Amino acid sequence: MVDGTTSLEAAVEARLRRLESGNYRRNNELVLEAFVDFQRSRGIDRLADLDATDCRRYAQHLADRVRDGEVAASTANTYYDVVRAWLGWCVRDGRIAENPADTLRATEDLPTDAGDADRQYWWPEEREAMFAALDALVDGANDEAKNAPGDAAFRTAGDRSGATWDQLKAHRDRALFYTLGLSGARGAEILRDPDDDRRNGITWADVDFDASVVRVFGKTREHQTMQVMTPALERLERFRRLLDPPSEDWPVFVSLHRPSLYRVVRETLADCGWPEDRIESRLDADGPLALARAEDVTPRAISLQGARSMMQRRCEAADVSVDGEYLKPHGGRRGLGHELYSEKAELAQEVLRHESVTTTHDSYREVQAERLREDAEDVLYGDE
Repeated sequence: MVDGTTSLEAAVEARLRRLESGNYRRNNELVLEAFVDFQRSRGIDRLADLDATDCRRYAQHLADRVRDGEVAASTANTYYDVVRAWLGWCVRDGRIAENPADTLRATEDLPTDAGDADRQYWWPEEREAMFAALDALVDGANDEAKNAPGDAAFRTAGDRSGATWDQLKAHRDRALFYTLGLSGARGAEILRDPDDDRRNGITWADVDFDASVVRVFGKTREHQTMQVMTPALERLERFRRLLDPPSEDWPVFVSLHRPSLYRVVRETLADCGWPEDRIESRLDADGPLALARAEDVTPRAISLQGARSMMQRRCEAADVSVDGEYLKPHGGRRGLGHELYSEKAELAQEVLRHESVTTTHDSYREVQAERLREDAEDVLYGDE
């Protein structure tokens, strides 16, 4: 008889108890916990409520991660296979009648494994060109701010005390590009992921300027300490001074989409009992960001998709691309890892926070292949 009351979490725990300890069990645990978190964020808690549509949404989520360069297509398919195998076990164990992940409808949006051809790297030339363009963008925005009108249509406060919106966006966007390129960060570790309620973007409390580190919620779904190189840290610090957050709980890469800011401020103050006319009067006078500062309203971080769109616009404006595409969030991590790995594998492992240097070797097989070719040619032709 099928048990309709089993929770997803309980079904995962039941399966894990029957696996031997070791890497296989741990890998299954990480993938299945992430799957449970994903479905829970969509309102699915019980195993019996899981259907082919829910599994299809998970496959689409994995495809989105591949598109952004966060995981390889082969890895995404492996994750899905782990989930499908677990649900198959649940069928055999009498917990559900059929496997919702093992249908064409559920699997047709899984990414095609085309090897590493679609994995982007920010190469030094493109990275530094983008950094230079962003530095120039900030300089221009700072100059324009000196003569901008002192009202909420142009400034983040209803008078000349606030930075202009363009100025604040330029500083934020520059800080994000620098952080992605010079820290080994994954986009999902520092930005908001609407599909994961534990990924709300890093806050200023997570940034330790003295130690040059940032605390992130890592791929392993554990908090990790991530180093940040000095040029990125300097841009973060300049952005912080301009933003002037009233609380360490504010997100570092705050959403500056004004309709979203207005909505957050209105909803928060309404929940606090403010009448509508008072809210609108203050918004008209001060603007959403200044009012959020004054009344302890915490805005949201920019989302992964919002950051992708912004980065595409900035790259197009700067005429910087990698193989005809904009610099994608995960390409910064890959490019940095490639440079470090070419010098020392263990250094790349530490910066990228890989649990094992074997993972680092697997990620940069092409560098190993080039080294082997050079060594072999030295042996064969070194004396010529």
